[in-house]
Amino acid sequence: MDFFTRTVDAIDTLARWLATALSLVILVVTLDGVFFRFVLNSSLQWSDEVAVWSMIWMVWVCAISVMRRWEHVHIPVFLRLLPVSARMFFVPFAKVLTVVCLAVITWYGVTVFQGTFHIRSPSTGISTRWVKLAIPVGAALMALCLIHLIIEDIGRIARGETRHFEDYGSMETADVAAAEAKE
Repeated sequence: MDFFTRTVDAIDTLARWLATALSLVILVVTLDGVFFRFVLNSSLQWSDEVAVWSMIWMVWVCAISVMRRWEHVHIPVFLRLLPVSARMFFVPFAKVLTVVCLAVITWYGVTVFQGTFHIRSPSTGISTRWVKLAIPVGAALMALCLIHLIIEDIGRIARGETRHFEDYGSMETADVAAAEAKE
C-alpha cells in the first residue's frame, strides 16, 4: 500500500506541475496572439489552436488532482441524512460507481484515440489524435487515484474509524482531510 500511495502522490504532484506549465503555455500563447494581432497587425495562425489544445489537456490533468482529494463538486445533502453506519458504505460505493464511469470514459477515449477520423492541423501540422489522448489518460489516472481512496475508505471501515465518515460532506471536511494528511 505504501508503494501505491507514493505512486498516486507522485502522479498528483506531476499533474499539478503539468497543470501549472499548461496554464503558463495558455497565458503566453494567448498574450502572443493578442500582441501580434493588435500591435503588429499580423495574426499568428497557430496561437488560438495551441491555447485551446493546452486548455483541454489542462482540464483533464487538473481533474486528476481534484479526484485525488475527492474535491470535485458534489452535493452530499442526502448522504448527510444517513446515519454514519450507513454513510460508511455509501461513500465507498459512490467512489466505486465513479471508477466504473471513469473506466467507460477511458475505454471510449482509447477508442476515439485509435479511430481514423483525426485531422491534421493546417497551422501546426499536429494530429488531433494527440489532443484526444487527454481523455483516456486523464480518466485512467483519475480512476487510479480513486481506487487508492476506496482502499483508504475500506481500511478506515475495517479499523472502525468513523470520524472521516461523520464529517463527510460537511464544510469542515477539507479541514479534517488536511489535518489527517499532516498526521
